[in-house]
Amino acid sequence: MKKIRAERVALALTNLANWRSRVHSQGSTHLFPLLALLSSGAGTAQSPIQFNETPHEFDFWDRYFRLQDAEDAKPYFNPVTLRYAEAGFPHSNSATIRKNTFAGKWKAATHSRQGDQDEWRLSENYADVFREKVLSKGGTTSRVPVVDVAVLLFRNDIFPDTVDVRDLETKFRGAFPQRDADYERMFVFHDEESDGCFADEAIEQDYEAAIIASLVSDIRDVKGLPVVPDQPVEMDLDDPILTQVQKLLHFGTSGIMFSGPPGTGKSYYAKRVAKHLVQDPSADIFRVQFHPSYGYEDFVEGYRPDEEAKSGYQVVDKTFLNACRRADKIREDGQLVVVIVDEVNRGDPARVFGELLTYIEQDYRDESFQLPFSGRPQSIPKNLVLFGTMNPYDRSIAQADAAFVRRFDHVKIEPSREITEMLLEEAAGFEPDHVNMIGDWFDGAQKILPFGLGHSYFSRIKSIDDLLLVWRYRIKPAIDVALELSDQADAENLERSFEALIKRLEGAADDN
Repeated sequence: MKKIRAERVALALTNLANWRSRVHSQGSTHLFPLLALLSSGAGTAQSPIQFNETPHEFDFWDRYFRLQDAEDAKPYFNPVTLRYAEAGFPHSNSATIRKNTFAGKWKAATHSRQGDQDEWRLSENYADVFREKVLSKGGTTSRVPVVDVAVLLFRNDIFPDTVDVRDLETKFRGAFPQRDADYERMFVFHDEESDGCFADEAIEQDYEAAIIASLVSDIRDVKGLPVVPDQPVEMDLDDPILTQVQKLLHFGTSGIMFSGPPGTGKSYYAKRVAKHLVQDPSADIFRVQFHPSYGYEDFVEGYRPDEEAKSGYQVVDKTFLNACRRADKIREDGQLVVVIVDEVNRGDPARVFGELLTYIEQDYRDESFQLPFSGRPQSIPKNLVLFGTMNPYDRSIAQADAAFVRRFDHVKIEPSREITEMLLEEAAGFEPDHVNMIGDWFDGAQKILPFGLGHSYFSRIKSIDDLLLVWRYRIKPAIDVALELSDQADAENLERSFEALIKRLEGAADDN
């Protein structure tokens, strides 16, 4: 007899995290709440089914995602966000987002209350809605890898010696029945060698340890340093960017680069994540911006006039050494210091960092070296975290030094329809249909612009007049620059599509 390998379960979690990065991150959290509903037969039922939080919702999460060794307050794990989940998660998260978004906003299901029973019915086109709202991003559709999901769900099951991964798909389809067309719209099967997935039953498999090792706690330390437990939470722990950063911190990183086109919130994320990681943002975050004339003497140490010095000058510490001093002061408390370097590739990183290019690497942290101007010994503390932001598509500036770039882990921040629609909804100036129209136009723009259009352009837009203002003075100039070396017809097509969007919005407004 065979069992699934524990290391394959860990790989499944990694693969699901990678899948989430290719689809709409918030939408991806609907995968398992949808599976909970499908497990009760909603995918093939001709009439509404009864599906209650107690027992059905809790039974689903207890069966597949409850950890025996987790703390009582957070006994579950969320396989999409890779976070521990609180005891009330099946109610506060899974059931709530299915009611509010899947049924309410997306109209992919109908929900009603009959006495003390919850009745659910999937819409005829629920798979198409899931495909559009979750799986389709930037013109590409990334279906759910069914083998990875099945490996996770059936990790405790016993299989015959003849088992292969196709049997996992069959088992999944039996546990979560759907019409063939719906299944094909949402899931994809990738074949693989059975030996890499299954092991003899006699070989002990520690699934709990494999899962826990793959999860991301709210870690706010660098590898090898203690965690400060009582810091305020600045960000939503399910934010995929925060999750990626914390995984890298736990693994051990020399620095993290937030990379992407303009308007995607690189600096915003760098500041928000930094505030989440440190104890005192006013004292523990240091920020600079590179430009062509910025040098080592501006960033590390340099000379300034001093009438009392024999030479007329004295060497003074600049931003980076001040950050190192602060990090040394608070390291015993297990606290972090973050240095944010904006617009990295607008300067000359090799010239600015000098010998620090070596000593920012984790393997060289706390190793002493000599500063060139003052001659003093210096080391870079392990609890100093370096963030950078860069637009790799900016043709007006030189590419960042390769030796500098490879010392960073790169977190890519891409244009997001989800965030665009969230910004419009938060501004409360548009009806849901209007938001969807603008989202459709935003998606279309990504297919034409070579590096995409950032979602931050849509911040604080409350009306059609605001949208026209932002188009004329922000979006249109950015498009002209982006397309200046390509076919001018693309710019004209985008302008015409925007004009058509405005007419549809105005028509919808007139109808109201």
